Amino acid sequence: MAELKNKVFTSGEVAAICGVSADTVSRWFDLGQLEGYRLGPSGDRRIPYDSLRKFMLGHGIPLDRLENGERRILVVDDDPYYLDVIPEALARHGVYQIFTASTGFDAGALVVEHNPHLVILDIHLSDVDGRMICARVKARPETRDTRVLAISGFISEDEGRDLKEFGFDDYLRKPFQLSELFGRVDTLFARSPVKLSRPRWRSTVNDMPG
Repeated sequence: MAELKNKVFTSGEVAAICGVSADTVSRWFDLGQLEGYRLGPSGDRRIPYDSLRKFMLGHGIPLDRLENGERRILVVDDDPYYLDVIPEALARHGVYQIFTASTGFDAGALVVEHNPHLVILDIHLSDVDGRMICARVKARPETRDTRVLAISGFISEDEGRDLKEFGFDDYLRKPFQLSELFGRVDTLFARSPVKLSRPRWRSTVNDMPG
């Protein structure tokens, strides 16, 4: 908890914690309703833990996402490069508990054990079609609201759109930039169906190989 109390959050991280869009967080910040500061020439917003906790308490937003457990992400890929780079990048981007699997079998076991909030899933695994894993995730009552992001180096736009039929919420084509990954993750968490009390008012980017 001490490490968490020293944490400084980005707008995207606050959006995921509060279940709103990053634009909403920016408005709270710019109106002075959420205290923080801007970082460097880019003016990126930063919100200290104490400020965020005070804001959440003051506006009836449950603290469970902030204090009682990190967002759980499962990364599934049989490419060792992505299985290393993606978790490392996500650990720098937000407050997440991250699990990894290189096979569909291991992924299934981790889904049952941890009920992740988000699964980042390569659809072309060596032992099973990732579409089957996604369908099983969505079929479980415990994970039916879990967001699933498909990643693949061999997928057309039409195939990407068809993935929704299997329950995928979005997809990324390899190679992608880390900024694209972060954007998808923030957006999927912002779309979370978890019900929260309503407020009173209305890095360096690297290319990744395929």
